[in-house]
Amino acid sequence: MVIVDIFGTVLAVVGFVMAFRQAFVRNLLGVKATPRSLTQPDDQDPLTYVLRIAGIMMAVFGIALAGMMTLAYLS
Repeated sequence: MVIVDIFGTVLAVVGFVMAFRQAFVRNLLGVKATPRSLTQPDDQDPLTYVLRIAGIMMAVFGIALAGMMTLAYLS
C-alpha cells in the first residue's frame, strides 16, 4: 500500500508542476516559449494547453489511485 501511495503522490506532484509551473517544464524539455506579442496572447501556444490538460489529468489520476488504494486497505 505504501508503494502505491508514494507513486500516487509522485504523480500528483508531477501533474501539478506540469499544469502550473510550465516555465520549469519547458526548460526541462528544452522548448522555448513563443515570443509574446500584442496580437497573440500567451494562451495561444499549443504546448500551454497540452501541459495544462496532461498535468491536471496526471494529478487527478495520482490522487484517485492513492485515495482508492488507501481506502481499500483501511476498509
